[in-house]
Order: sequence, then structure tokens, then C-alpha cells
Amino acid sequence: MAGLAGAHAAPRTEDSSQAALLDKQLNICKFSHSEAAATSVPRYYRGVIANVEGRKMAETSSSGQKFKSLSKKFNLALVIMYICSIAIAAPSVYIFTKQQVYDRANEDLTLLVDVVKSIQGYVANDLRPYFLKQNIFYSPAFSGIVATARIAGHLKSYQPDYLIRNASDNPLNPDNEAKDLEKDLLKQFRASRTTQAISTEGNIDGRRYLVSAAPKISNKKGCLKCHGDPAKAPDDVTDSYGTGRGYGYTMGDIVGVSLVGVPVDDVQSLTVQRSLYVIGIITLLFALLFMLLNSIVKRLIIRPIDEITEVAQSVSKGDINRTISSVTRNDEIGELAHSFELMRRSLVAAMKHMRKKA
Repeated sequence: MAGLAGAHAAPRTEDSSQAALLDKQLNICKFSHSEAAATSVPRYYRGVIANVEGRKMAETSSSGQKFKSLSKKFNLALVIMYICSIAIAAPSVYIFTKQQVYDRANEDLTLLVDVVKSIQGYVANDLRPYFLKQNIFYSPAFSGIVATARIAGHLKSYQPDYLIRNASDNPLNPDNEAKDLEKDLLKQFRASRTTQAISTEGNIDGRRYLVSAAPKISNKKGCLKCHGDPAKAPDDVTDSYGTGRGYGYTMGDIVGVSLVGVPVDDVQSLTVQRSLYVIGIITLLFALLFMLLNSIVKRLIIRPIDEITEVAQSVSKGDINRTISSVTRNDEIGELAHSFELMRRSLVAAMKHMRKKA
């Protein structure tokens, strides 16, 4: 068996050396353009060398396809474009949407403030003078703060997330005691008496609100009737709230704040909702664009190039009768296919010419 193997191995070694020698002769022929030298090489060995070179080129081409696929590069480019678009669009959409939602929330706040002002104006200008003349005291019709609190209680049953409050650091009703945010607003109004309204964010009862606040000023005689000297206050007031707090107001004092609020978490959730909706639309459009462009690129570029590559590999292996179907195209791919087809035909003609001379 060893002898038999050696017998087979020897011709292979001899063939390899002869093929190398003949390869050198062919290279010499290429440089010297000597047709006689080329035809002097035995036809069998020329075929062997051509097949070896063709296999090398085919293997190199097939191994490179895994890493140099135009389709993969194009898909990667589209994915990178999508990621960059989302990276740019997401914060932009979030900021724009947040501003839009906050503007809408501020519009709602302005409406609520106007409603509260209208209620308190109605009480102060219409109800209170009438009841003063009649010497009748009924707090919801006499006090704008009480009327607002009653209406806010009814509103809460319909809109539990909205906030309407009148707060003071010296209230009759303990429920109207100013809390942290309301105390800060009260200090700001007292520090700048020309400030008519403040819009801000803050926590009230453990929940964060976007609020709009206005100062409460004791600028009506009716205010001092209940909040002036406790000895002169109506019995209904002293019976309900005592005489310890909520008195001592003077004309023109900033005694509290009237504020309305919208929960910030609602604003944030709506902002995120809208942002995700826009990003979803962008993703859908990119997916459709991705599929459409991928299909076009494959049909117009990748497949014709694959066909040219396949024919080139076949020709390198000796099959010189393969033709390319995309030679009729009037673009760069068509020019490439046409040029390769001319080369193939020239090779066929040269091979026929060599056969005749052989």
C-alpha cells in the first residue's frame, strides 16, 4: 500500500513542478507576446493551469462575499441612518411635544384661573352687596373663597386630577392652610406686589403639579367684615371657625393665593405617549423604505452583479459559453456587462484561433 501511495504521489509532484514550469513559460509568453512560445506549451497543462487559477479566483471571490456583500453594506447603511434619525428625532420630538403639551396645559390653567376669577367676581360684585343690604350672611354667597372651595369640591367629582385651591398663612378654615409650594408663592407675591400671576411646577399633597397662581388681596370691605376684627365678625363665622385665626386683615394686604393646577405626571405621560407615537411612525416609514429600497437595490444592482460574478467564475473555470442577460441595460451595470461580454467573445475567438494553430 505504501508503495502504491508513493507511486501515486510521485506523478503529482512531477505534475506540480511541470505546472509551475509551464506557468512561468506562460508568463514569459504574456510579457514577450510570443504566440509561438504560448502554443509550444502542451494544451493539457495549459488547461490545468487555467483551472487552478480559476479555482483560486473563485475561492477568493466566495470567501470575500461574506464580508464584502453590497447588500449587507447597504442594509447596514440604512440601519445606521435609522439609528441616527431616531437619535436626532427622539429628543427633538420629545422637546417639541413637551412644549406643545405644556402650552396646552397652560391654556387649561388660564381657563381655570378665569373661571375662578369669574366666580369670585360674581360673589364680590353681585351677591355680596345684595346680602349686605339685606343684612343676611350666607358664607358661600358672601365669600369668594368659600364659593370657590364649594365649586372646586363639585368639580373634583368630575375632574379629580385638576386642582383648585385658595390658600393662606392665616386662614379661617384650616383646610385652606398654605402648604410648602403655596407658602413660597405667597412670599413671592408679597415680595413683588406688581406680580399678577406666577406659573411654576411644585409638589402639593405628594403630587407634582403645573400650577398657575394669583395673589388674594383684601381690597373689599366685605373681606374685612369676616376677616377684620373677630369681635365684629358674623356669628356664623365665629361659631364655625372660632376667633383664633383668620382675622386681622387690613385693606390692601396680600392675604393668600388662589391657584389652579394640572398634574405634571399627566403632562409627562402625554408627552412620552406622543413622542412614542411619532417615533413609531418614523420606524414604520423607515421599515417600508428599507424594504422598498432593498428590493430595488437587489433587483437593479445586486442580482446583475451576482450574475456577472457567476459568469466570470464560470469562464475562469473553462466554461466560456456562458452569456450575461443584463447587457441590454442602458446604465453603468449594463456597460460593465457589455464590456465583460466583449471580453468573453474575444476570449472565445482567441481560443478558436489557438485551436486552429494547434
